[in-house]
Amino acid sequence: MAIENQIDYWVQRLRAIAQIGLAFHPPVYDRERYEEILELASHMAATRADLSRDEILSDALYAKWRSEVQSGVPGYVTPKVGVGAAVFNDRDELLLIERPSGYWLFPTGWADVGYTPAQVAAKEVREETGLDVTPTRLIAVSDIRKLVDQNLEMHFYSLIFYCRLNGGALRVRPHEALQAKFFARENLPTPLAHPELGWVEYVFAAHQGRLRETHFDAV
Repeated sequence: MAIENQIDYWVQRLRAIAQIGLAFHPPVYDRERYEEILELASHMAATRADLSRDEILSDALYAKWRSEVQSGVPGYVTPKVGVGAAVFNDRDELLLIERPSGYWLFPTGWADVGYTPAQVAAKEVREETGLDVTPTRLIAVSDIRKLVDQNLEMHFYSLIFYCRLNGGALRVRPHEALQAKFFARENLPTPLAHPELGWVEYVFAAHQGRLRETHFDAV
């Protein structure tokens, strides 16, 4: 892990420990210690490579993070969850969408309250491409923080479901995607979003029957 990513990880952990501690109404002494930890995390996040510190940014981060603390279990800090779908047509081509950022990726979105992960996968495909699918198996569970550069607000897990295509017609929402198409393995578009995660291999291996078990990050 690069030193920058390691420092980000430490900041995330300190911030989460402090926010969780404050969420459970600690005694005065412990509350002061948790607030000091949170302040230290904000100092670390606002410190430049030359060890000078952006005081305004540090104060703003502390105020923001302190305001996010909720009472009890709702205040327990956990990673966000993203849910994606691997969909193939009868020509063994993979469905990809071009995001407004210009990168190509399978349909994906944040997990929504009130839905199971599989329901989120089907919903994202329907909303982003107009196609109707049925999730049939979980392909991969990945901790994105370990694999790509992320900012301090964005530690999340990614779930990818293999889905059966039932029907529908391709259409996209302009604010979510520029276009949606099916691509053969040898003709994938560029640039792909985070190919270093290995998702191309996972989804094609699952489609071809070579991925027997769900991929997950080793302990």
